[in-house]
Amino acid sequence: MYADGLMANLLMHIEHQPEAVAFRYKTEGKYQSMSYAELGRVLAGLAEWLAMQGLGKGDRAAILSENSLYWALADLSIISVGAISVAIYPTLTPRDVHYILENSESKIVFVQNPEQYKKVQTYPNFETQIRACVVMEELVIEKDQIAASVYWMKNIIQKEASIGTWKARIEAIAADDPICIIYTSGTTGPPKGAVLTHGNIAFVNGAIKQMIGDLNPIRENLSFLPLSHALERIAGLFFSLNFGKTVAFAESLTTIVDNMKEIRPTHAVAVPRVFEKIYERITTQVNKQGGIKKKIFWWSVKIGKKMSRVLSQGKTPNALVRLLYKMAYRLVFAKLNEAVGGNLKYFISGGAPLAKSIAEFFHAAGILVLEGWGATELSAPATWNCPSAYKFGSVGKALPGVEIRVAEDGELLVRGPNVFREYWKREEATREAKDSEGWYHTGDIGFIDAEGWVYITDRKKELMIKATGKDVSPANIENIMKSSPYISNIMVYGDRRKYIVGLVNLEKENVISYLKDKGIEVQNKNLHEIPEVWELVEKEIERLNGELARFEQIKKFAIVPEDFSVENDMLTPTMKLKRRNIIARYKDIIDSLYEGELYIEE
Repeated sequence: MYADGLMANLLMHIEHQPEAVAFRYKTEGKYQSMSYAELGRVLAGLAEWLAMQGLGKGDRAAILSENSLYWALADLSIISVGAISVAIYPTLTPRDVHYILENSESKIVFVQNPEQYKKVQTYPNFETQIRACVVMEELVIEKDQIAASVYWMKNIIQKEASIGTWKARIEAIAADDPICIIYTSGTTGPPKGAVLTHGNIAFVNGAIKQMIGDLNPIRENLSFLPLSHALERIAGLFFSLNFGKTVAFAESLTTIVDNMKEIRPTHAVAVPRVFEKIYERITTQVNKQGGIKKKIFWWSVKIGKKMSRVLSQGKTPNALVRLLYKMAYRLVFAKLNEAVGGNLKYFISGGAPLAKSIAEFFHAAGILVLEGWGATELSAPATWNCPSAYKFGSVGKALPGVEIRVAEDGELLVRGPNVFREYWKREEATREAKDSEGWYHTGDIGFIDAEGWVYITDRKKELMIKATGKDVSPANIENIMKSSPYISNIMVYGDRRKYIVGLVNLEKENVISYLKDKGIEVQNKNLHEIPEVWELVEKEIERLNGELARFEQIKKFAIVPEDFSVENDMLTPTMKLKRRNIIARYKDIIDSLYEGELYIEE
């Protein structure tokens, strides 16, 4: 048995702390608990059932579902028989689901509900390839739509099995054995299945533990990002269970605040958009209130940032700063901390760049957001700001045992035990991504300062070269513009052009509130057709352009009627812009923004 592996450590916790809580999950409006002992019994039963369906070492089994207790149980039971777990984003179209099922040659599929079942049922090889399809939620499906190979999760989960037999299967797992295939949500072309090993996961768990130090204060993780994403699965689920902690499942993305108050987590994994939305909501409400409340709020933020700067430098604040911060906390920041449960040690942020100003705002309020950077192919993290050493604006330092260097063209290369084994059945793509010396070519442009802090400036393939010859980072411009409470998303364009333009998605709730305050009728009108909305966005872009160099500033924009989304194929499941698709969809609008294009002095 791989002694440092996830499943070996899980076995140890089942034996040594059987009554400790492994999972919390909502049932009939109340959070229920599953102990490590119960988890062992359930997994042993599920593993036995999977083995009876012919699933064994090296075979693949897929999961197509939103986050839930059942998702985690399916994942762990697949892994425990030595099989390879294949995560599929529940937002993917039937076409993409079918591609992943075919490419992975999955024998078993776990699906959440009838909606996801229909995606699998229409797979051309369903009858010949899929030995069993397990539906997690027992909702009504028409009898003539149910194949003989369909089972309800609750029926197979009750099966009794020998813990000894289950342990023997785990003992046959080696460090080089694949643990999962995670299909990257690439912005172009079909997804590639990154194969991660048990050794990859064990290394990352150990490296993060080394960076944190004392794990005792870290007790309970609230899981709300998709477990089909490497970040949530590895830094949340796998890390927590590896060290005997608790994972609590949020009911949905819309109930995060309520669930945080109920669970009072010590840590959680999030993406920048979560923090941006919270910041936008708070600042919009404060500015709307005006008067003394607005003055007190921004005074408190000013004091909080003073405290943040001192703490970030590893220094002790003086008595006056401590006194003023105590007042600011009582007046303003206490409510924000209560909203996240009042017990939070830190958030982990990843998946996309986090604006430095957002991280500083939260730290001013007493909430530490630790940004990391990596990729699915790097078993999630390659760098991380840790609780004892962080620098806002950077993505942290390399994990212990990981090497990072900057290539001649500015691309960041990574080598270490966290680098993935291969792309499933894609030898050429593997060679393109990982060279003969073991360096993974990340596609990210960045630099490393003299102290080892890593900074990401853009994606190699997304850099724009203007007609003036200047390189421009679209991600930097977009992050700054998204700090507006009225802009939910934006894609900027300007490659081989003389100036930058932007396609804007509106933060509808805030825009509607703004219009109502102005006495402007909204009913039965499309927001992008209201002149005052264009004036509002223009003012916001002009304001935020002040944070950019002249050659980076947006000169013209358009408000597009349809939000970028996964469903319309303009966002990846990890919320990255599919630039080619957006440009193709809105080519006429982009061209119109360059009509009569003249040289604009930089």
